[in-house]
Amino acid sequence: MRTCFYTTLNLPQKHYTPSFKSSEREVFDENGKVLNRNTTGFFRSDLDWQEFATFLENKYKNVEQPNITIYGCSDGTEAYSLATVLIERTPTFAYKTFPIIAKDIDQHIISKAKSEIIDSEKSDIFAINYHLNGKFNHYFQTCGTRNPDFDFGLKPKKPLYDKIIFKQANILEDIQNLPNKNNIILCRNMWKYLGKENHNYLAQQLYEKTKHNGLVVIGSYDTKSEFADNDLAFDTHDVDIDKVLKQNGFRETNIKKVYEPIKINTIPYHAIYQ
Repeated sequence: MRTCFYTTLNLPQKHYTPSFKSSEREVFDENGKVLNRNTTGFFRSDLDWQEFATFLENKYKNVEQPNITIYGCSDGTEAYSLATVLIERTPTFAYKTFPIIAKDIDQHIISKAKSEIIDSEKSDIFAINYHLNGKFNHYFQTCGTRNPDFDFGLKPKKPLYDKIIFKQANILEDIQNLPNKNNIILCRNMWKYLGKENHNYLAQQLYEKTKHNGLVVIGSYDTKSEFADNDLAFDTHDVDIDKVLKQNGFRETNIKKVYEPIKINTIPYHAIYQ
């Protein structure tokens, strides 16, 4: 395990530090509290990927260019999961959504994603084959890894890799740079690392960027039942991003963890991000 230490004195208030695999990297503050512990992987079970792909096709079939942005993209597994399931489930529609823009605040993990090698386990191949009808070899090839915590590396083949653009970005600042319509924004399982004080601000910014035919997608670790984590540097108790989004103008769709904005006259909470 590679362990990195950050001091809270040197960590800007608006900075957060997602990374890519808990068995590869954890980030602590000077008191030993976790600033980040990431547990990403292919086709995480808290989203129905097949139904989500069909939902996107039905919603955006008459849109020339839907804009997919993934924040907290980590090593790219979520971006590759979405890209491949779109191709397999909605082959004609899928190419309207490319390139998918995948962003993470951690330059280390963005460099890792750009290296085109994902540290993986045997279960990753099973998940890929399960969701992609046994087509692992069509999209990926195995290679070596220097990380003893993993079985091997996975290398996306060039046609798949070219459908993703990886960038370093802080969601709290970058969200304002997105287009103003047709945004599909995945910000899954990362809210606990933002700090409570920024949740309403981000929800409001998401509303502004999705109120014209957009969507927001969160994860299971963003709900109250999974949110609390006593060894984190941030206070995560009694936080429920489902509730935060609904208070700021969203409603959950028939796809669990997928939210769309509703028309409202005012947003009840006016947060300021500084």
